[in-house]
Amino acid sequence: MSTRNAGKSNTNAPQGPGGTLAITAPNVIDALPDGLVPAQFYFSDLRVEIPSPWAFLPTPGRNQYLVLEWNVRGARPAEAPPILLPNPMTPADFPFLVHIPQAFMLNSAIVDLRFRIHNGTPDSPSFDESEVVTIRIDRDAPGGGALLPPAIFPIDPLTEAYLIANPLVPMEIPGGYLGREVGDQVLMYFSDMNILPTGAPTLVSPPLASATGRLFVEVPSDVFRSFPGALWIFCFYRLKDQAGNVNPLFSQVARARLQADLPPARYPRPTFPQSESHPNRYMTCSTQPPIWFGVEVFIAPHADIHDGDLITLRFQGYGLYPDVNPDPNIVETLTHYWNGVADATGYAFWILDVERLIRPLKNNAGGEASYTVSRGGVIIGRSSSRYVPFDRVVPTSPPPPNPIYCWTDGNGPEP
Repeated sequence: MSTRNAGKSNTNAPQGPGGTLAITAPNVIDALPDGLVPAQFYFSDLRVEIPSPWAFLPTPGRNQYLVLEWNVRGARPAEAPPILLPNPMTPADFPFLVHIPQAFMLNSAIVDLRFRIHNGTPDSPSFDESEVVTIRIDRDAPGGGALLPPAIFPIDPLTEAYLIANPLVPMEIPGGYLGREVGDQVLMYFSDMNILPTGAPTLVSPPLASATGRLFVEVPSDVFRSFPGALWIFCFYRLKDQAGNVNPLFSQVARARLQADLPPARYPRPTFPQSESHPNRYMTCSTQPPIWFGVEVFIAPHADIHDGDLITLRFQGYGLYPDVNPDPNIVETLTHYWNGVADATGYAFWILDVERLIRPLKNNAGGEASYTVSRGGVIIGRSSSRYVPFDRVVPTSPPPPNPIYCWTDGNGPEP
């Protein structure tokens, strides 16, 4: 049996089992008050403080070793490599910093952590041990890596009347995901385009107060008004737990129609310069430059567009010209800060994602372009819309139902 005698002379110190001396528990510097170690600290050695001295510290001729015990609940205990303590040590050396190797934190675990002080050699039977501190390592993102179901809009369409009556719009997040815990947060991404987000979330919910029950996130109505002219609004979300783990996949997309009020039209319509060579202003197989290289949308100068104003162009595709069967996947938003010198004669936006935005516009299809002008972060006005027909049927195409459409190889068939 091991003997514990490094500090028995201090009869006022905390007593462990059987009356043996219990040294003050170690302090995991980066752990939260509830013992959770945030995920950001899993990628380097874990910092641990030995907060206070024990009765008999190392002195010349008296070496001592510190051994950290890493006791994962439900598994066999492990020990970090022994640490030869400085010689001599005095109370002024405390708190004393040591480290647990990063390799101990590769898996989620609840860990009872303590340390032993051995006299003479690391495996000496003469030692004292500290009290226990319990910490938690959480490397499991909420949701368990599954594809999360879409959020739920409270109403469809979202009208201006509804937004006025509900300054906070309750978006429901399906709450039965794997690993739900108190403290989880919902990272919400809103867009006028049905494409996966690439930037920061639009909104991060407060930490969840409950691990059960229905889950709602209150979204300010101004979020929905920040897409003037959009016909739909799309929502993706991810989940983040208290440790900082974020599920790797975005949720399935949620979509609702949007009918928010628009600012008054005060700027001239944009134009589609490539269509101007066609007698009926069509975008066709003969358009130059070819539409499969890009589509130009031109903004003319205006006395009320000032240097530094933000121009936000919105392009919407329709199945039938001019505005029938809008396609929620054929939407593009482009931005440009107006330069009073370089843009003195106007500015040309180019729609270059032609596979997604232009190729689906085949026969008697339509495209719509409009723009808003913002100054100091506030929308001060918008243009009226310009509609343009798209007709990619090759002139020598056989009659329906099997027309040939032009594309990158010219007068078809498209690849």
